[in-house]
Amino acid sequence: MPPSPLSAERRRGDAGYTMIELIVVIAIAGTLMAAAVSGWRAWSMAAAHDGAATELQGVLRQAQQRAVTEGSSTCVLFSTDADTWSVYRGTCTSETKSLLEGPDELGERLSFAAPVFAAGATETSPGVTFTPRGTATPGSVQVRRDGSTTVRTIRVERLTGRVSTS
Repeated sequence: MPPSPLSAERRRGDAGYTMIELIVVIAIAGTLMAAAVSGWRAWSMAAAHDGAATELQGVLRQAQQRAVTEGSSTCVLFSTDADTWSVYRGTCTSETKSLLEGPDELGERLSFAAPVFAAGATETSPGVTFTPRGTATPGSVQVRRDGSTTVRTIRVERLTGRVSTS
C-alpha cells in the first residue's frame, strides 16, 4: 500500500530541528562546559597542593636516607621568602654546611608557612637536620595554597625521624 500524500508531507516537514531547538541545545552545552572547566581548575589546584606535600615528604625521607648511608648529618632548609627548599650536608645551624641540592621551588600559588624545627633546648630553625643515626630535629612545616583554607602539614619526629603528612 503506497503512503498517503498527507503522511509523506508530514515526514518532509519533520526531517530536521528548528532553530530554537538548536540554540537551546548549544546554550545548555555551553553552560555544562563552563561548569566543568571551573570544577577542573579547582581540582587541578588541589591536586598540585597534594602533590607538593607528597614531593616534600619524599625529599625529607631521602634526606634521612642520605644521612644514614653517608654517615653525616643532612639538613633540609626551608625559605618562606622565596618558597623554596634546599638540601645541605651538615646541620641546619652550622655555618659550614655545603649545598647538595636546590633551591627547589614549591610550586605556583603555593607557599610555606611556619617551618619550625627544634634546634636546641630553646632555639628553633626553619629547617630539619637528620643525623647519621636517622634521628631528626622534630618539628613541622605547612604548605598553603592561595585562595584556599586547606593546609598540608608535614611533621618530622625526633627519635625515629618519621615523616608524616596531614
